[in-house]
Amino acid sequence: MPSGYRPDRETDFAGFPSTTPIVIDNGASTFRIGWAGEAEPRVAFRNIVQRPRHRSSGETVTVVGDTDPALMKYFDCTRSAIRSPFDDDVVYQFEYMEYILDFGFDRLGATSEVGHPILMTECECNPSFSRARMSELLFETYGVPSIAFGIDDVFSYKYNQKLGNCGEDGLAISCEHGTCHVLPAGIDEMVSISLRRLMEDEAVKERLCQSILVTGGCSLIPGMIPRLESGIRQFRPYLSPLKLVRAADPLIDAWRGAAAFAASSKFGRHTFSLADYREHGENLFHRPKSSRRMGGATTILAFATGTAGESDGITADPKWEPEEAGSRQGEEQG
Repeated sequence: MPSGYRPDRETDFAGFPSTTPIVIDNGASTFRIGWAGEAEPRVAFRNIVQRPRHRSSGETVTVVGDTDPALMKYFDCTRSAIRSPFDDDVVYQFEYMEYILDFGFDRLGATSEVGHPILMTECECNPSFSRARMSELLFETYGVPSIAFGIDDVFSYKYNQKLGNCGEDGLAISCEHGTCHVLPAGIDEMVSISLRRLMEDEAVKERLCQSILVTGGCSLIPGMIPRLESGIRQFRPYLSPLKLVRAADPLIDAWRGAAAFAASSKFGRHTFSLADYREHGENLFHRPKSSRRMGGATTILAFATGTAGESDGITADPKWEPEEAGSRQGEEQG
C-alpha cells in the first residue's frame, strides 16, 4: 500500500438494511472492512496508529493508517512512534484498536451507531480475554446488534477451494505479518482437536500434503513457495506426493471468504447478541475445563465439520445465491 494512502469515505451506508452484516478482516498488517456478499472490501488501510504533535501549538492528533506526507508540514511525525494494537496476531492494545475501528466505520460511511451485525476474522486459538474485550468494544461503543468471529486462514482455504485451487482436505499455511500458522482443514474433521494433535496415520498425512494452500501477505515473497516445498519434503518419504499452491489473492481471500459466509443463510446462527453478552458477560467467552472444544461461544472454525455435498456459502461468483453453510464450533456445553 503506497505511503499517504487515505481511503475515501463511502456514501451508501444508509442504503443497506440493518440486517446486512459488516465484514472486518482485522489483520495485524492491514485492516479491511466491507459488506457481506460483495467481492471486494470497501476500505483497506494499515492497522497502525500514530499521534504526532502540531509544530506550533503542540496539540496532539491521532493519525490512523499511513501518514499523509502533507501532514509533515504541520505536524511533527518524526517524533511520534508508530503503534499497533497487536502483539503478534493477538489484539492487546484496545485503545489503539478503538481508534482504528473509529476510522474504519467512518470511512465505511457510518455517522453514529453502526447498527449492523459484525463478522470479524481472528487468528487461531485467539485468547478468550482478547475476544471478550473486542466484543465489549463493539457492543458498548458502536451499538452493534450481534457479533461472530471466524478464523481467517480457513475462510481463505474455503474460498480457494471453490476456485479449484485446493482439495476438500488439506493444510492451510498462513505466512502473516508477524506469525505463521499451519491449520488442517477438511470435511468431517474436528479442527479444534487437530489444532492440538494431528493424527499419526500416514494415509492422513499423505492426503493433507496433496493439498497445501499458502496464504498471507508473506507468501508473495519471491521464492517462498519453492522454499516451503523444499523444507516440507525433508520430512516426507522419498517421492511421496506433495502439492503447494499460493492462494488466488493472499491479501484479501480471507475477507472474500468471510464476506461470502456472512451472506449465507446460516450466518445468524453463528452470532451472539447484545442480550447474550449482557446476560453472561465475559463468561460467554470462557471454555469450561471439561469441554474439549475451543475458545468459547463465538469462534466459527469455518466450515470444517460440514458433510459432503453440503453448501458452504462460498463461491467465486459475487452474484451467487447464498445457501445454508458452515458449522458452529466452540459453543459452551450444556
